[in-house]
Amino acid sequence: MRLAGIGGDIRRVSIDIGIGSWRDKEYVGLLYPAGLPEKERLNVYPQYFGHVELNAGYHAIPRREQIAEWEQRTPADFIFDVKLQREFSEDPRGATERGLVERTLESVGPLISAKKLGVFLLVLAPGFGPERHELAELDALIEKLRPHTLAVELRHNGWVDDERRERTLEYFRAHQLVWVAVDMPRIEGSTIMPPMDEMTNPRLAYLRLHGRNPNWFQAKDAKDRHDYQYAPGELTEIAGRIKALAEKAERVRVVANNHCRDFAPRTALALKAMFNQPLPKTEPRQGELF
Repeated sequence: MRLAGIGGDIRRVSIDIGIGSWRDKEYVGLLYPAGLPEKERLNVYPQYFGHVELNAGYHAIPRREQIAEWEQRTPADFIFDVKLQREFSEDPRGATERGLVERTLESVGPLISAKKLGVFLLVLAPGFGPERHELAELDALIEKLRPHTLAVELRHNGWVDDERRERTLEYFRAHQLVWVAVDMPRIEGSTIMPPMDEMTNPRLAYLRLHGRNPNWFQAKDAKDRHDYQYAPGELTEIAGRIKALAEKAERVRVVANNHCRDFAPRTALALKAMFNQPLPKTEPRQGELF
């Protein structure tokens, strides 16, 4: 595979680039034609992306019937990565003990049966830091999810300081967790995770792009935090990170999570173009993506 714009060959590997939603009205005109009913957007989304990070269940577990409908609207090789509920983010041990794993597995059953489930994604809360918590709090969750794979995004940089970094990575490797690398604002003195690209499960590397909004801590809500459009030079830098991950893992999952306006699909489409990945003929020209 050859990377347009940044050069160099990498071994044959699957690089899956996508976003975390197909429904947003802001995507009309970029992904969807005007007048397309919201219910039919998932029919069109796979023309652009081969997977989606299903964030819809973060606040409530989707109904099994709803997930079955989503499964039926996508091609046989389409993949859903499923983000676990807020309760797991804030208290993974407690949520596991309250039976939320069983309810989640029941809900996503149609994806499991159709072999369209990628990984479960756990995004731990920023307050889940090493001063008050330990990674062993994930043990029961990991066991109950087996044989399914769990990808974990840490949000507190204390887990990767000089003293703890190797212990953290060893925990991930020992439990076959997928390390979720991030691209986030780099704010001095904060606990935001740095850009740290690791491969702890050889089958999959995962990169989530949250944008680099310097006003992250002043934002009034999640959409405001992700109000950031990557510049061409920043996308070239990210493409280099993807290329490096592709040298380590069998697959690389890249999710544009700068979900404000239409920034997420623009980011993902621009990256696909940089990797010479096919796009529909209706896709905007490269110069229109920025």
